[in-house]
Amino acid sequence: MKVQLRNQVAALFLLAPAAITFTALPSTALAQRAATALEVQSLDVTSDHGVAPGSRLRFRLEGTPRAQASVRIRGVQSSIPLREVEPGVYVGRYVITRSDRIEDEAPIRAILRSGNRTVSASYNVPAGLADSSLAAAPPGPPAPQQLRIERFSAAPIDRIEPGAELRFSLEGMPGAVAFVNLPGIANNVRLREVRPGFYEGSYTIRRSDNLNPRGPVVATLRAGDQAVRVNLDHPLVSAGPANIPIQILSHSNNAQVDGSSTHVRGRTAPFASVNIKVHAVPPLVGQFGVAQQVYSQTLQADANGRFDFNFTSPFPVPGTRYDVSMVATKADVTTEARLVLFQRQG
Repeated sequence: MKVQLRNQVAALFLLAPAAITFTALPSTALAQRAATALEVQSLDVTSDHGVAPGSRLRFRLEGTPRAQASVRIRGVQSSIPLREVEPGVYVGRYVITRSDRIEDEAPIRAILRSGNRTVSASYNVPAGLADSSLAAAPPGPPAPQQLRIERFSAAPIDRIEPGAELRFSLEGMPGAVAFVNLPGIANNVRLREVRPGFYEGSYTIRRSDNLNPRGPVVATLRAGDQAVRVNLDHPLVSAGPANIPIQILSHSNNAQVDGSSTHVRGRTAPFASVNIKVHAVPPLVGQFGVAQQVYSQTLQADANGRFDFNFTSPFPVPGTRYDVSMVATKADVTTEARLVLFQRQG
């Protein structure tokens, strides 16, 4: 059996399973194993830029339905979970970090678990995959890894005063160094990478600080001798109760989501109430039913204005649209924001 490994930038690669192993079954279950045995039928892996840091790997495993699926690659510390999007089809994604070390012909193991039974199929990264991101490039030196900042935000505070905590978050290329420069503050604020590509940090205002609330707040992302910068696009101090911002931290508008459950994170004014409604609109209303409200809840933001929620779709078919409405209220002032998400195709 051969399994195909595709790279979106380069050519097609084939992986051949090296071995398949099963855990021992109780003797009373041996007679039923033919009907209930787990099986990994195929594994498909694609990458948008080879195995360079920041590349996105996508996995598609086919096998026995209603099991727990995961993938392990030598050079990546943790296993990569996969989700079942339709019977027997499991998908997942992973962004390669700078600490990962994926080499040519490194073992890849696809795993299915159900109850006390486990099956695994072993594969190898084909020779040359590490350089596959350059295969389609024209002659000349390879392009450098793109350094980018996709989003930079700060939780607004009521006023600048000693003891007030400023909290920052940044989204960009993983495996880099991120920090924030505050106007009037000599030392920068270092941001910690809490997961690949997501950086967070905070600064507590001191009595000796001379922070200028009207000056530019600048975030820097640095990798090697490259650096990119972006200014905060909103003031640190909220303009009283009339300013009830709503920021979506987890998804951009019109983004695609995987699986039947979606996690949304956001930020608004501290302790504001947020009324959330989610409607799912199937791509073919007549075939899959009509639009349905799949989530309705009023949440309270925490002291930093953070809130999050999960919603589950009744029909997670490709092309389903999710209309998310968020209404934040504080001191009789209301702000509304909307987010549109789509179920990923294929």
